[in-house]
Amino acid sequence: MIETTIPITPKSTSNFETVQNQFQTWRNERPCRGRIPEALWEAAVGLCKERSVFEVSRTLRLNYKGLRNRVLKAKGMSVVERQSDLGFVKLNFGVPVTASECMVEMEAPNGATMRMSLKGVSREFDPVELSRAFWRQGR
Repeated sequence: MIETTIPITPKSTSNFETVQNQFQTWRNERPCRGRIPEALWEAAVGLCKERSVFEVSRTLRLNYKGLRNRVLKAKGMSVVERQSDLGFVKLNFGVPVTASECMVEMEAPNGATMRMSLKGVSREFDPVELSRAFWRQGR
């Protein structure tokens, strides 16, 4: 690991500009591409307590997902736990067995129009497929 001349401390997280300068100094002094020192990562994570992960990653030119994962880890969460909190909702937009009444009107760019009046729709009728055929015809 390459040492820098400016001491890097996670305590400097209260000063956004200080951390930004530390990153810039590190980037200017390193001889080639290398891993970001852990102390710089910790300082960036600390900045995320006051600002958004997006803002910090953009300003410091860091990988957003890498910084987000480190912030989650600092909070004691893993990426898998974070994603499982979001949940998943499946919406079934299938044709209902019974329907009251619905009118659908479409107009294609070429001027063609189609009007569907849906009353007590049966399972054999597929308005979505009929609509797709209409839009393909209008190209």
